[in-house]
Amino acid sequence: MVIRALPLLVALSAPIFPQGGTHPLERALALFNAGKYQDSFDLASAYLLQNPLSEPAHKIVGMNQYMLGKPEEALQEVKRATELAPNDADAFYYLGRLHFSTDKVAAALSDFQRALELDPSSVRTENQLGQTYEALGRWPDAERAYLKAIEIERSQAKKSEWPYFNLGVLYHNTMRAEEAVAYLQEALRRNPSWAQGKVKLAAALASCKKIEQAMALLEGAVETEPLNAEAHYRLALLLTKTGKAQEAKQHFEAFEQLSKR
Repeated sequence: MVIRALPLLVALSAPIFPQGGTHPLERALALFNAGKYQDSFDLASAYLLQNPLSEPAHKIVGMNQYMLGKPEEALQEVKRATELAPNDADAFYYLGRLHFSTDKVAAALSDFQRALELDPSSVRTENQLGQTYEALGRWPDAERAYLKAIEIERSQAKKSEWPYFNLGVLYHNTMRAEEAVAYLQEALRRNPSWAQGKVKLAAALASCKKIEQAMALLEGAVETEPLNAEAHYRLALLLTKTGKAQEAKQHFEAFEQLSKR
């Protein structure tokens, strides 16, 4: 089963710094969240040289190292952050993400479980726990984790499409297409323009023989995200099934070109 990982980081969460906007780590954090990883790394590293026991500095340095293509160095820095701050749920979450992204799945499981002990109300951690159980082939545990993430998400103001999406894809992959449709629809309600959400919902709808609905979603996905290879491929299959060979050929060709990248 292909595991659908969240983007490793959308943004690092911010510790509280004095003198709003002037602390070196606050500037490093802003640079990281703007995608300026080398600049962020340089600034946080300089701070870390003077403050080797700074847990936030180790965390920021580590996550920059990952984004700069140095995963093992990143693991060491974020692990050091958890040693310096053993009650920081975020540090264990990021350590888990690094372990997961470097195929150290058993270690990731331990990290996410520890993060949830420290912060049981974290949707992202519960969701990532589900991803980790999937990677381990523990699908009932993955289902329970996603359902728990959804329960938490529904009680909070901040919404996330991810647990609905992941549970929906899990259901589709385990031959529970009608249940998959319901959760994937919920994911799209939270992120209506999401091309990959449309692709996976279309796959579930096609499994339920709702071909026209599936095709409409795939056409929307291709329009929103023309470089989505899976959208072209699934649309080509449905066009072939409905006798539209010429249109299907165009999407098969697009899929082949995108797959070579």
